[in-house]
Amino acid sequence: MVPAIREERLTVTTERDTDLIITAKGVEKTYDTGKLRVPALRGVDLTVRRGEMVAIMGPSGCGKTTLLNCLSGLDTIDSGTILIAGTDLSKLSDNARTEFRARQMGFVFQFYNLLPVLSAVENVELPLLVSGVRPKDARKRALEVLEQVGLAQWANHRPAELSGGQRQRVTIARALANQPAIVWADEPTGDLDSQTADEVMALMRHLNQTNQQTFVVVTHDPRIGAMCDRIIRMQDGRIVSDDLVE
Repeated sequence: MVPAIREERLTVTTERDTDLIITAKGVEKTYDTGKLRVPALRGVDLTVRRGEMVAIMGPSGCGKTTLLNCLSGLDTIDSGTILIAGTDLSKLSDNARTEFRARQMGFVFQFYNLLPVLSAVENVELPLLVSGVRPKDARKRALEVLEQVGLAQWANHRPAELSGGQRQRVTIARALANQPAIVWADEPTGDLDSQTADEVMALMRHLNQTNQQTFVVVTHDPRIGAMCDRIIRMQDGRIVSDDLVE
């Protein structure tokens, strides 16, 4: 199994700290090309409660994906603080941060990132095997989550034998395999037609409500945003609105 992370953990000082799973304060991120410095995040403050489904929206280049990457620890920040379940990821070593992501997070991307030579069940169980789960247990868990996303009968099919919607369901199953507290989704429906996108989003919403997992979804699609609990809008690296969906 994945060894426990021993680094010091910081607690969020708030009256509702047990409700918060994501806290970002004063987050700054600038990309330096050598010839040009591009501010991507400018003093972002953000909190997300456990079990929420939050959409991050805004025009291309506004910082949506950068924010998701920084919140999840895939990218570093220049200043500010990000706490995930009370843990400051910047205080962890690279290995410990990777282990934390493997245990606490799942990822869904626009272009699936499935290995074409592996079957659906093999793609889903792969992260578990890498994390040290016994092959028998990994296979059992992979089949369970494929059942959750309605693909049990397609478990032995390779990605090329699946539709776009089915491939994205495999990606979602893979993200859920380690039973993460947070699922990060970057344009998860961007490569799908509108009907399939609605089906995939409805599945994610169902899993969010059934499993009480937190979902953070980057999207351009207002219909997708409307299916979430909150819509956070960004512009020029800043959050310009944060509203509950009615």
